[in-house]
Amino acid sequence: MRTDLPGKLAPTDAPLIVDAHCHLGAFRNFHIPDHDIDGMIRAMDLLGVDVAVVAAHAGISADYRYGNDQVMEAATRHPGRVLGYCCVNPNYPAQVAAELERCFAHPAFRGIKLHPELHGDYPLDGPAYAPVWEFAAEHRVPVLSHSYFAGDALGVFTAIADRYPQVPLLLGHAGLDYGLDRVVAAVAERPNIHLDLTGPLSWEGVVEFLTREVGAERLVFGSDIPFMNAALQLGGLVYAQVDDAAKRLILGGNAAPLFGLKIGAPA
Repeated sequence: MRTDLPGKLAPTDAPLIVDAHCHLGAFRNFHIPDHDIDGMIRAMDLLGVDVAVVAAHAGISADYRYGNDQVMEAATRHPGRVLGYCCVNPNYPAQVAAELERCFAHPAFRGIKLHPELHGDYPLDGPAYAPVWEFAAEHRVPVLSHSYFAGDALGVFTAIADRYPQVPLLLGHAGLDYGLDRVVAAVAERPNIHLDLTGPLSWEGVVEFLTREVGAERLVFGSDIPFMNAALQLGGLVYAQVDDAAKRLILGGNAAPLFGLKIGAPA
């Protein structure tokens, strides 16, 4: 593989592929095959995915600390292949800041994952999330938040982006359920909002439309593995009718600086 050290990638002619929207572990509602990190790594190897940025299913639902521990273990076992999103639960506001500090003491954690729907529909702009936005602004940490069929209104995302321009904000699933025309209008003047393509890659023409309307520089590849089929998501991008330069950006070129990946000579 192309990853020789955590956060450092050897140069190669093959495109860097960073899957910026992954999960890990059992899900609460139904069985997911190969949901452990070994199954995910096998899928990544088959598809040529270099790095997965992971939020455990437990972390976005019932037990954020256990989920974050799962991510730490996975990243320790697969250094350079697995990076982490720190998950926090706003229903435990006194613990949010401490959990952020605990996670980011581990070098594999490079982002924060919020999921309003699974944490009681707590709003992203609610007071319990204030430590998240302040931490992310201070450290310029990307924040991925769910938006597809759940989560906050598009105006909440844009208001947060305006208040915290230092924070790279990943709009989960590209805000597809809001209507892509509205998403384009909302993000056009907000360069800190990036569109996570998880899910929309299953829709014909989405990559072409968003590349034309907002630019390839604002798009980030994600598969939702193991929740979704990574091959289907990756294929939707690889076979999109955009040029190779755009594909390289979306596949991993845009994600690399967001998650602190440096491309250099092998160690």
